[in-house]
Parts: sequence; C-alpha cells; structure tokens
Amino acid sequence: GASDPTPRWEKRAPYTKAEIDTLLQHADPQERVYVLLGADCGLRNSEMSSLRRDDVHLNGEQPRITILGKGGRRQSVGLSRRAEQALKIWLAATPDFGPWVLRLRSRSGIRDSLIRLCRRAGVKYEGREVHGLRHTAGTRMYSETTDLLAVRDHLRHSSTETSEIYVQYASKGKMLNRDW
Repeated sequence: GASDPTPRWEKRAPYTKAEIDTLLQHADPQERVYVLLGADCGLRNSEMSSLRRDDVHLNGEQPRITILGKGGRRQSVGLSRRAEQALKIWLAATPDFGPWVLRLRSRSGIRDSLIRLCRRAGVKYEGREVHGLRHTAGTRMYSETTDLLAVRDHLRHSSTETSEIYVQYASKGKMLNRDW
C-alpha cells in the first residue's frame, strides 16, 4: 500500500498549555482526572480506562499510580500535583463506585467524553485525539529538560528512538507556551 505522506510528528499533535487550561476550566471532576492523567502523567487511553482505585497511591512523599502498560507490564507513574488533587476530589466524590477510577470503562468512552469536552471548551480535537494528551506530556517534558532519557522514562517508552518525536513537536513550535 501507499505510505502516508503526513510526517509522524504531525499526527495526534499535542495540546498547548492554553488549550489544556481551557479544557480544565470546562471539565467536570472525572474529565479533569483523565485530562491530567494524559497531559501531565502521559497515560494512554487504555491505561486510563483500566486504572483501578487500589492502584492509586496518594499518601506519601511521591504520589503515584500503578498502571497496566503496553505488553501487560505493571509500571509506576508519578503524579503531578494537580493530577493528585483531581484524583483526591474525584475518588472522595465516588466512594461507592467499585474497583475502577473512572466511570468511563472503555477507550471509546474516554474518546467520546473528550470530544464533548473539546466542543464545550472550543478546543480542536480532530487530528489529536486522546493520544494528543500523552503527546502534551512528552512535549512538555522535552521542552523543560531537553533530555530524551527523561521523556523515555516519563512515558515508559522502550527506547529513546520512540521519544524522538517530542524533539520534533518542541522544535517545530507545536507547544506555543513553555510556561507550564
């Protein structure tokens, strides 16, 4: 088949800081959790939808979650302060919800919810999708550190080769604001 002429780094582009801020202003508590799990913590859609309450560790010096990552590997992910706060609020508001963090229990559930949130907030979804939130986390990490190893570790990539896309996002000015 014909190869796709669109450069890899132009697909599922990251959201800007202003766009994430706008999404958060329009988000309900559950939407706030998944936006921050993606944009700050770099979770994939499937990792968000399968996150269990007992894998959220908010006590201690380094709040973390344990996720079931690619290849069925269990991995520990640090939480940003705002992701930690959003999780605390959401989990306190939904104590009888069962073992899952999100009510959105499928990739399509999170996708459809993000589409609705983007429409409400006036933020472009097309061409970015849920994975664009993860690209936001990687681009932000690279912009702040210029360290591919830090990006690889933050996003749990198997090699820095996979992380190189974030150099493209950062150098092409895809992130309009660097003041996270």
